[in-house]
Amino acid sequence: MHWNYWIVFGLGIWILVSPWVLGFSSYNLALWSNIFSGCLISLFILWNFIPPEE
Repeated sequence: MHWNYWIVFGLGIWILVSPWVLGFSSYNLALWSNIFSGCLISLFILWNFIPPEE
């Protein structure tokens, strides 16, 4: 069931780069909000890819 992790990871990356792609990077609050949430989502998903220690 790892395919859904890849979709959420892609959405996290999209949130991260969307201020520059959609052209609202001049709005500081929206820019930093997207950077923070995109990084957080991507890091949590990457954390889920690490297998648990036994």
